[in-house]
Amino acid sequence: MKKLYWKAVLILALLAGMAFALEYPPGLSYSTVLNGIKMRPSEGALRLDNIQATFLPDGAEGYTVLRKADGEKNYRFDWKTQLIQAPYSLLDEYKCTDLRNNQQCTPGFVSLKEPGNYVLDFYAADGLFYTFPFAVSKLAGSDPFAGGDAYFLEGDWSKYGYLFYSGANPEQSLIWKVWLRNKAIEREKDVKVRVEIIRDKDKKLICTSREGETKTLNHEWVRYEFDMIFPMEKTSYGQYFKAKDLLAVDGAYTLTMKIDDKPYGTWKFSVTGGKLNYTGRTDRGKADPLTFIEGGRDAWWYGKQ
Repeated sequence: MKKLYWKAVLILALLAGMAFALEYPPGLSYSTVLNGIKMRPSEGALRLDNIQATFLPDGAEGYTVLRKADGEKNYRFDWKTQLIQAPYSLLDEYKCTDLRNNQQCTPGFVSLKEPGNYVLDFYAADGLFYTFPFAVSKLAGSDPFAGGDAYFLEGDWSKYGYLFYSGANPEQSLIWKVWLRNKAIEREKDVKVRVEIIRDKDKKLICTSREGETKTLNHEWVRYEFDMIFPMEKTSYGQYFKAKDLLAVDGAYTLTMKIDDKPYGTWKFSVTGGKLNYTGRTDRGKADPLTFIEGGRDAWWYGKQ
């Protein structure tokens, strides 16, 4: 009888472990992906910097392959994981290989001057666990005094942003985070940014970014954050808008951004049962693990319409 009992316990434990593995497969913290894939615009050089994995054991070994979208392989970056705080671990790169000639290259920036579509494939002991498609574009410089050609990264930086409130505590301020850049030969540009959230059913303006907020954009994608406040008609001093103020009313919402008073993007989301929704690539357990957008417990990601 005891043997049957312990056998049943073992089976249940194995099933629980399998269920956890299915719901929480290895992945990448998506904000660290968009922050950590860097391009030196004047050189056409790419680097992977401080990308964090999720649900990989401390000390696990793996590698990342940079290839063209058609399959031709360019570089391999070998790494080991260093635990930061479960379930997050740093991918610590220690070796770089140019796969076109099988020669070792110095870890850091590698040349990527050919415009086109590329993919980063991440491998661990059990094989491929994440894939990130992106592209490289080029602007030719006509003015020799302006610094020559410039190379740019294209991809999810221009599509995704996320709502954030610290520790998933509704008493915390609501923040919108998004990646912006200046795609031009001229390196820097000051822009005025406006963010608004409107409740769809009654078209009511729920909250905004601060009036007249400006940012300095450059060639590289940089994550900017915008503290949301109550509309100025409610308070003349821009009272912080807390997450609970949004979550109090279920329904569909629309977030819009303008840059220099011109439409930049629209993102749709909803509140159900007092919680922000997950959808598409952010829906844990339903999205493809290879492209799942991991936001942790306090970031809700949405794609541009």
